Amino acid sequence: MSEHEETDGFDGDVTVAVAGAPPLPARAVLAARFDPLAGRVVWSGRVATALPPRAVLVLTTPHGSAEAEATERDAWGNTRIAGRGRPPFPVELLDGDGEGVPR
Repeated sequence: MSEHEETDGFDGDVTVAVAGAPPLPARAVLAARFDPLAGRVVWSGRVATALPPRAVLVLTTPHGSAEAEATERDAWGNTRIAGRGRPPFPVELLDGDGEGVPR
C-alpha cells in the first residue's frame, strides 16, 4: 500500500446541524484519504442519525467543523455523508507529523 492509500479518521461524538433544525448530537465514523484522481484529500463517513438524502449539514467534532452532504441511509438508520473541503479532524497528510512537518 502506498502512503497515499492510507486513511486518517475520526470515531466519536459529533454535532450535526442542518439549516432550519436544532443541532443534533450523534456518533460518527469518518475517514479521509488522498484521492489521486481529484488530486486532493477527500473525506466521508457515516453519522448515527437519520437525515434526508442531499441534505447539506455542518458536522462539528472536538477538532473543528466542516460542511458535508448526506448521500444515503443504510438499513440501520445511519446516514452516509460526503465531506466538502477540509475534514473536521486531524489528517496527517494535511497537518504534518504533529511537529508541523508534512510527511
